[in-house]
Amino acid sequence: MIGRALPLAFAAGAALLIALPVHAQPVATPVAEVVDSTDVQRDGERFRHRPSGYVFPSSLGDMPARKVTVFGPGDVSVTYSATGGATGDAWVDIFVYPAGDMTIAETADDISAAITDTFAASPALAPDGMAVSATDLRSGWFDGRLRDKSLKTGYYVVKRGDWLIKIRATMPSPPTPDLTVRTAAAVRAVNMGPLPPAR
Repeated sequence: MIGRALPLAFAAGAALLIALPVHAQPVATPVAEVVDSTDVQRDGERFRHRPSGYVFPSSLGDMPARKVTVFGPGDVSVTYSATGGATGDAWVDIFVYPAGDMTIAETADDISAAITDTFAASPALAPDGMAVSATDLRSGWFDGRLRDKSLKTGYYVVKRGDWLIKIRATMPSPPTPDLTVRTAAAVRAVNMGPLPPAR
């Protein structure tokens, strides 16, 4: 059971794991403690997803990277937030993981279903400024709840070769104008373009 003392960002991430296939026990590591592995390699203050070459930045706008989570082989996320997911904070996760056999449309349907089920969520309009420019992009925004907290959460996903790149942005609801601006800037800073050439 998720204790009430845990930051909301952690609780939301843990809740979403319920809706994901279980390949291995996820391992979350604060960024200062990340060491090179078969999945993640330090690149200065950034982190490289070794199987795809994707580079997770050290920050998104004024949200620094806080933790790196490895869910299974090649399945990695980095979480960004201004204050570490404390009450009233927003956070953005970038996920890079194997695309498998699903089309991008099927993937989007699967993500939407997981969010709807986990957060008892309903579709919502994207907050102002949350536009992402990328080819073959799928996205959706939702209003939902986790424990006693109202949340607004959205996703953006693209398929690049054999890999999916996904953004998840989550804010307390209703978000303040400042929080919306900060989160929108972070979302727009995510690279969802082509993957770099193999090294």
